[in-house]
Amino acid sequence: MPLFDNLSKKVSEAAQAAAKKSTELVEITKLNMNISSEEDKIKKLYIKIGESIYAKFCSGLQIDPDFINDCEEIKSHLEAIKGLKAKIMEIKNIKLCTSCGTEIDRNVMFCPKCGAKQEQGAQAAGGQGSSSVSTFCTKCGASVVPGAAFCPSCGNKLN
Repeated sequence: MPLFDNLSKKVSEAAQAAAKKSTELVEITKLNMNISSEEDKIKKLYIKIGESIYAKFCSGLQIDPDFINDCEEIKSHLEAIKGLKAKIMEIKNIKLCTSCGTEIDRNVMFCPKCGAKQEQGAQAAGGQGSSSVSTFCTKCGASVVPGAAFCPSCGNKLN
């Protein structure tokens, strides 16, 4: 029986060692998750500091001279993004509503979301400009995209 006793003792020791390693692994994982959480908080604060400095720069307030070049570079990148977005809108033949900022067809006279009259030259022929048109304006008969609150041709408030 000493053989079974030794075997039983070794199995018990192995199980205890495995349990201890498992507990340690769980604890290490929790600590690493806490470290990542703290690092994320630091990154958010770094971003907040940077945004604060850039806001001061844009407002004309004096900032540390070490950051002026970086702020100028951010400004340049933002202008590039604005230009790229304008090109995308041109390709998609859309513009932003002058009132609510919703993307609308370049040819509409009135925003289908807020009803604001748009500054532009030519009205789309018959008010058509969308391939997913399924309803018509009760006032002027123009095609209206589903879900629009206002007619893009005459500005009539829809149901």
